Amino acid sequence: MIPLKKKIDLPDYPRKGLFMAFKDRQMPCFGVTANLDITRFRQFVEEAGCRFYISVTYLIARAVNQIPELRHRLIDGELYEFERVDPSHTVLMPDNTFSFCDSVYMEDFRDYHDDLARRIEAIKKAPDLENREKDHMIFITNVPWISFTSITHPVEAKYTSIPTIAIGKFFEDNGRVLMPLSIQAHHGLADGYHLGLFYEGMERMLNNPEDFCN
Repeated sequence: MIPLKKKIDLPDYPRKGLFMAFKDRQMPCFGVTANLDITRFRQFVEEAGCRFYISVTYLIARAVNQIPELRHRLIDGELYEFERVDPSHTVLMPDNTFSFCDSVYMEDFRDYHDDLARRIEAIKKAPDLENREKDHMIFITNVPWISFTSITHPVEAKYTSIPTIAIGKFFEDNGRVLMPLSIQAHHGLADGYHLGLFYEGMERMLNNPEDFCN
């Protein structure tokens, strides 16, 4: 079921000036990439017998949902705030192409983990590239071959307000395991401050996985 949304009254919108400044730009999005320490989280996930990708996307979805600005969407020229946003993933296929895999964010980690695991296995048998309504989603992709320092994504005009997040190849640095994580967002709806909140939330959960992934 698509989450509920409420219309944002533009005259009372605190970001009205910024929104108006960026909404008609050919490329209104901006992005940030940072390396996150996953040393403790990776060990916790392995010991719990959970899949790393699914587990880290749970943290991503949780972090995004805690920031209202990242749940704001521009739909047919109107602004809305969704009560919840759900992840849409890319899944690598046996022939090295990929398929989309839409899922649902659930606050309970185990419910989310098991549900997404089932969806991924189903997608591997029946790929899905349908361009259905996705305003209530965030896009998450995995690039496990590259420890990138920046990345750009294709942007469909109707979905410029949907944050896009990419996970990169792990690498070691002075005994730590680091993971590149990028986020691209609409600059009329969010600034570096909001992306900073996203990364702060990720760092907090990665450092304390037992508080969030049980």
